[in-house]
Amino acid sequence: MASAVASRASRESAPESVEADLSVLWREICRTGPVARAIMANLLVVRRAGAPSTDDQSIEAVAARHPSRVLIIDHETPPGDEEGSFTTAVGIVTFGPPTARYGIERVAVRSTCAEAALPSLVRRYTRGGLPISVWWTEDFSTRPFIDPLVALGRQLVFDSCSWRDVRAGIRALAPWLDRDVIDINWRRLAPLRRALAFAASSSEAGAWGANDVRIVHGPNTALAWLLAGWLASRLDWAADSWPDVEGASNPDTILTIEIGAGAERIAASLEGSRAIVARGEAPSSSIGIAHESDADAIAAELHALSRDVGLQDALRALLNRFG
Repeated sequence: MASAVASRASRESAPESVEADLSVLWREICRTGPVARAIMANLLVVRRAGAPSTDDQSIEAVAARHPSRVLIIDHETPPGDEEGSFTTAVGIVTFGPPTARYGIERVAVRSTCAEAALPSLVRRYTRGGLPISVWWTEDFSTRPFIDPLVALGRQLVFDSCSWRDVRAGIRALAPWLDRDVIDINWRRLAPLRRALAFAASSSEAGAWGANDVRIVHGPNTALAWLLAGWLASRLDWAADSWPDVEGASNPDTILTIEIGAGAERIAASLEGSRAIVARGEAPSSSIGIAHESDADAIAAELHALSRDVGLQDALRALLNRFG
C-alpha cells in the first residue's frame, strides 16, 4: 500500500511557464524538509468534457504506487472552425513520512484545440526519454478514441467494465492490438481462469465445445465476453461457434459458467472474495481473491514490461467474432 498523501501544492500556470512554475513549487515544498522527485514514466490521463471522469484522488493513488509525471488532458473538440485554446495548471503531491518523502509532478491541461494538435502538446509537457502510458478513463465504446493520443503510448490502460456496448468496444481496440493493451477487467477474471484451468487439468478440456458452455453475468457484461474470448482462443472455437452468454436474473450474480452435463459437468463462479469450481457431484474447491483496489491493479499493470498474451488472444478472438 502506498503512503498517504502528505501534502499538495498547486498553482495556475501558462503554457510557456509550466516547467518554471513546477520549479517554484518544488522550492516551496522543500522548505518544510527534504523530498525526492520520483519519476519512472509519463502517465497521460485522458478525460473528455461532459463524460464521467476519474477523480483526481484516484489519479494520485495510481501515481503514488507507480511514480510518474502525470499529464491530465480534459479535452473538448471546438465547435465549427474555431481555433480553440488550452489552459494549464501545475501541481506537486508528496507522499510518505517527513523523513522519507517523495513527490510526483502533475500538469493539468484543459483543451479545446483540434485533436491533431494534441500530440505536440503532450510532447511539450512529458519528460523526454521516459515511456508514455495512456490511461483512457472513459467508455470508448460510445465515444471514440482520440487516435493521435493513443498512438503516443507504449501502454494503453482501460477498464472494459465501463463499456455500454461490448461489440463497439472490441472494434475500437482493433487498430491497437499490436501494442501493450491493459484491461483492468481482465485482471478481475484471473481467479476464475485459474479455477477453470484447475478443473481442466482433470477433465477432457480439449473436447469442450462452445455448445457445451453457458455463461451468465451480472452488470459487468464485458467480463463474461472476456471469459468467452479466452475459452475461444484456448480451444480454437470457430467465429460462428460460441457459447450462450446471458444476463442473470439474480442481481447479486457476478459471473458463472457451466460446462457439460452429468458426472463431467463443471460449474464455476466468481463470488465476492473467492472463485468456486465444482465437477459433477464432487465437493467444490475455492480460490481466494486478495483485495485489490483499482489503483493497486493499474499500478501493478504499469509496472509490467511484457504484453499479456492471454488478453490479446482473447481480444483477437472477440474481434474475430464481432468484427
